[in-house]
Amino acid sequence: MNATVIDTLRFADRLKAAGFEAPHAEGLARALGSELAERIVTKSDLDGALRPIYARFDAIDASFDAMAGSTDARFDAMAGNTDARFDAVDARFDAADARFDALDEKIDSVHRELSGKFNILLGVMALGFTLLTGLGGYNAISPHYAKPIMAVPEAQGQASELRVAPSSPLPAGD
Repeated sequence: MNATVIDTLRFADRLKAAGFEAPHAEGLARALGSELAERIVTKSDLDGALRPIYARFDAIDASFDAMAGSTDARFDAMAGNTDARFDAVDARFDAADARFDALDEKIDSVHRELSGKFNILLGVMALGFTLLTGLGGYNAISPHYAKPIMAVPEAQGQASELRVAPSSPLPAGD
């Protein structure tokens, strides 16, 4: 069934109004209408012609969707592998952090121990310095005020003199 492309009656009426005789106007309108009806493409003709093209586009879309699905699956698998690798690296970093923490604790322990020993050493050195200073001061001052108590014999076999300070008591005879 050919679709009506033009209104042949209205076209014939216009030809009659322009001065054509009625049989000529109607014949011309019918001829033009049938020629146009055979040669003009209608919407249904276009839909019929485009249906295979649309089917190809649908097939291509389905193919792209399938490829995208497999590509997505491969990317997901790669992401899973990458996540697992990052997790393994994170675990190694955590282990290294734990070792560094243990080393920090050891260093702190050794620091505390050495600090205590150093403080003891400083105390002993300060005490020794104080004793040396005190003995030096005592030796510098004491010989001027005290007289020697005993004289050392000069030769062997000579009797030695024993000098006793007057304020000290004599020992009792044995």
